[in-house]
Amino acid sequence: MHLCLVIRHGAAQDRAASGLDVDRELSAEGAREMRYIAAGLAASTRPPEVILTSPLRRARQTAEVVAEAFGGIPVEDEPALESGGSAADILGALVARCRGDTGGIALVGHEPDLGRFVSYALAATSRSFHSLRKGGACVLEFPALPRAGNATLEWALDPVHLRAMADRAGGTDEH
Repeated sequence: MHLCLVIRHGAAQDRAASGLDVDRELSAEGAREMRYIAAGLAASTRPPEVILTSPLRRARQTAEVVAEAFGGIPVEDEPALESGGSAADILGALVARCRGDTGGIALVGHEPDLGRFVSYALAATSRSFHSLRKGGACVLEFPALPRAGNATLEWALDPVHLRAMADRAGGTDEH
């Protein structure tokens, strides 16, 4: 069995100082919200072994906040998760990391790519029927080596639900 925690990056700046999309950072509010959301994730699921992230700055920052909430797990850039990545390429990156039963892998990236990936994992179609809000997450369970159509959706939560879980667990003193 392989668990895959899928997380959309938090709210980002509308525009980076450089003018480049790759440089857009989490906004101050987005970073604060992601700390709350990450505390909710840590209260709701076991820690993954590694977080694979889009190398775009806002996704990398999101992954680092989540890693910290889980006690400092490793974060690695994954080019397949860059904005515009295909569902098949994201699945391929996941498969490449799965050796035996893993403790789980988290993916941090962008919409609509993550929605297409989740749809592909669940129903072998990259025609998206699922999407994640900024800071939203879901957990997919693959019974064997991940392949298109063999995942089960364990849960999907919007940021408001994850923040509520953090409140209930006392996971953060911000608010």
